[in-house]
Amino acid sequence: MPSSARTPARRPAPPAPSADAVTELARRVREQAHDLVRRLPSADDAEALRRGAPLREQLDGLTAAVVGRACRGPVR
Repeated sequence: MPSSARTPARRPAPPAPSADAVTELARRVREQAHDLVRRLPSADDAEALRRGAPLREQLDGLTAAVVGRACRGPVR
């Protein structure tokens, strides 16, 4: 059996996000976090969760972008 039949073909990795894109994403996450902290004392549980969900998604995206850049090394 050929080795290509046993292992799937590797797809090319997507391009690493630029430093400007990562910086912009971090700025948006920071702004949303500040907004959430301001609103949290008056928010009920459902509203707090509703407001926190997009922030969590953006934090996940920011983490992926930073890890992607770190794994690829310096962008040329």
